[in-house]
Amino acid sequence: MRLRHLLPLLTLTLGLLLTSLLSWRVNQGWRIAQAAERAEAAVVQLGVALRAAEMVSRERGPTNGALGAVQPPTPAVVQALREARDRTDLAWRVFGAALVADANAAREREAAARLQDAGEALAQARAAVDRLLALPLDAREPQAIRSAVAGMVAVVPMLAPAVELLVHDATQGLPRLSDAVQGARLTAELREYTGLLGSHFTAPLARREPFTPAERAAIERTRGRIDQLRALVELRVRLPGQDPSVVRGWQMVEEHYFTGADELLGQVMAAGQTDGAYGMDPAAFAARYVPAMNTLFGLRDQLLVQAAAITQAELQKLRTRLQWGASASVLLLALLAATVVVLYRRVLGPLRGVTLALDGLTRGDFNAPLPQPRANDEIAAVIGAVARLQEVSRDRQQLEADRQVMIEQLRTQSSTDFLTGLPNRRAFVEAAERELARARRSGNPLVAVLLDIDHFKQFNDRYGHNAGDHALLGVAQTLRLTLRAGDLVARYGGEEFVLLVQGDLAVGLAFAERLRAAIAQVRVATPDGGLQGVSASLGVADSPQFGLLLDALLLRADEAMYRAKALGRDQVVVAESLGWAS
Repeated sequence: MRLRHLLPLLTLTLGLLLTSLLSWRVNQGWRIAQAAERAEAAVVQLGVALRAAEMVSRERGPTNGALGAVQPPTPAVVQALREARDRTDLAWRVFGAALVADANAAREREAAARLQDAGEALAQARAAVDRLLALPLDAREPQAIRSAVAGMVAVVPMLAPAVELLVHDATQGLPRLSDAVQGARLTAELREYTGLLGSHFTAPLARREPFTPAERAAIERTRGRIDQLRALVELRVRLPGQDPSVVRGWQMVEEHYFTGADELLGQVMAAGQTDGAYGMDPAAFAARYVPAMNTLFGLRDQLLVQAAAITQAELQKLRTRLQWGASASVLLLALLAATVVVLYRRVLGPLRGVTLALDGLTRGDFNAPLPQPRANDEIAAVIGAVARLQEVSRDRQQLEADRQVMIEQLRTQSSTDFLTGLPNRRAFVEAAERELARARRSGNPLVAVLLDIDHFKQFNDRYGHNAGDHALLGVAQTLRLTLRAGDLVARYGGEEFVLLVQGDLAVGLAFAERLRAAIAQVRVATPDGGLQGVSASLGVADSPQFGLLLDALLLRADEAMYRAKALGRDQVVVAESLGWAS
């Protein structure tokens, strides 16, 4: 059918397609807008979650100061600690209420449960701190102080699942939020680790003693993590086109913490690694250190503000796009409908058959049926090209199969002795070098064994080469039966065979003796109808004495084999070191 005959049919279908497309566009826009609204809510909740974690971090400052203060604590110390705890409790109640409002999903319920667990852990940590505060300063054991500090430190990580959930919800709804919300999360984590670094100093400052090795290691780990987080945050705040307020927030962090707090940290680190004369207690340290750390909260809030601004802008853009999309859909639908129908009948239908044929080619099916072209057009040319490709592929498959057979035959012939079927000398050397390399890494000993069939030339001269070949075959079969898993064997040349045995000298010598005795049992049929026995002389050299170089081991084994022949043959001789060094 010609294209002009399709036009009336296209006109009839446009009405239904128009309605469907408009419905789909409205539905898609509504879903995207919903996702953006969820992302907006997640950003708000993320701010609440990070502030809840912030309050716990802030509480550690007055807590650490109280742990290093005299007993009873001054009213100012007590008041600061009470106010910090009240702020934490308020922030947690707000966070808990936000999670309960969304607790219809399993993930939100899990986050609420984790928040409850963290609250219980916080209560236990506070109880441990209060027990220490009831004791005189000198009676507060360093380990107890460290344990109390660790209990407070462990609370914030328990909020991580809830924070990660909110970050996930925000970035899923609006991927553009990734840098801002991840930056806020990383900034909060950086603030947590700077606080953790200060907490590491609490016990040493309280007892006025140098760092223990465990404290020094914990301090270095925390400083390393701070450096990592600093780099990750900087990547996000120094992006091209970054909001100036975020850049200023990062400059404040650089100035007040990474530059301004360096002198204080250097003073504490120097004293902690020498005499423990810090010149300050935990409260005095916190009074100087905490304000510098808290610039990170300002940067975090700037990133959250940026994220909120992005969500507002994206929502407005989505609403505008939805309006324009609905109008454009009406205009595009006619063209889309006509294109779909035409393409299906004249292109997509035949191409489906071509696709199936091409898919068959990838699976090795070169005879898949092809569609018959509707007209002598470009699609017909494609079908003809695929038909020729099938034919060429069939020919190539046959050629490849023939080539693989030839390659396998050549590979086998190049590495196998044609008479005995054992590996030849070249194959043995390659395999032995690999075994020696493994032995160098593992330290496992190896033993080289060279054997030569006794009086083989006389045997050949007397009974003929056919009998000699049978003697070689008999010895080869004996080697196969005697060989253990992991050992190597090959025909080394003429009537010589070589083995590389796993084990020390005692193992290799016992193996060689068994092999010699087994060869002595070989019987070869002779032309006169009799059976003739054979024997072999064996030389043994082990790697602990002569090293893990193949040439050196074989040379020593060869020398020992010739001594075996000189001593009367049909015996095993061990190579002598004679001052040999690997």
